[in-house]
Amino acid sequence: MTCLPSQIAGRSGASPERERIRTQALAYLARRVDPASVAADSPDLSPSDRDAALATALMDAFRVTSDSEAFELLVRWAGPRLMARVRSRLRVLAATLDPSEVWQDVIVNIYRYPDRFLASRPGAFSAWSSMIVDNAIRRHLRRSKRDLGVSLRDPELLQDQADLLTREPSAAAQDHEECLQTAAAFSLLLQAYLVAYQMLGERERFVLQMVEVRAMRYAELATILAIRPEALKMVVFRARKRIFDRLQQVLAGGSAPSHRLAAAVA
Repeated sequence: MTCLPSQIAGRSGASPERERIRTQALAYLARRVDPASVAADSPDLSPSDRDAALATALMDAFRVTSDSEAFELLVRWAGPRLMARVRSRLRVLAATLDPSEVWQDVIVNIYRYPDRFLASRPGAFSAWSSMIVDNAIRRHLRRSKRDLGVSLRDPELLQDQADLLTREPSAAAQDHEECLQTAAAFSLLLQAYLVAYQMLGERERFVLQMVEVRAMRYAELATILAIRPEALKMVVFRARKRIFDRLQQVLAGGSAPSHRLAAAVA
């Protein structure tokens, strides 16, 4: 969902600079938000929810448009809150990390992964960015070479959220296994093709090599062979057909063709 600009109107007591950012953001959203995608019957929001809804609307606009203006407004609007979140988490964890470095890491990951954001509710960006903050702190702690002052009083604080930017180990292992299986299957197919190719006549092998490997034109090759281009095309067609038929014979029947293939290659 996308939040209506009317739902994220300013609140009293905000600083002049923040009000200027809010005005610019609302003007931007008024130009870019599609009214048809907005829930017209959304309930009225509290002042704090309006702040969160504005960040959600800007993030969703950036996700849809990849517009640098939307991202700049998002950073200007939500950046101070994200820095406050970073500082708060580092104090709770008693971690001696540089808040500015962690904050920059957070901003970079928000910029890199907008497709993983879902504007399902006005506070969606607040929840999503909080997980990114925790994941960024976790990564910085893991990369730290020193343990000076890094004592986690409550380690579970950084374990209750999944790292959305990292694949699950089981999924990564499955992908690796599938890649190995695919490579093995492709290697088997290439060996079967070689067997089928070697079973062709000398003339057919020469024609296929000229046409498929060296990309020679039919007219040029036909002149060399002193035949008509139409006749050459028929030679190529029949050679490919024989290879296809022999590939089916070699690969059909489970494990038995593997033994035949190994013997043929040897």
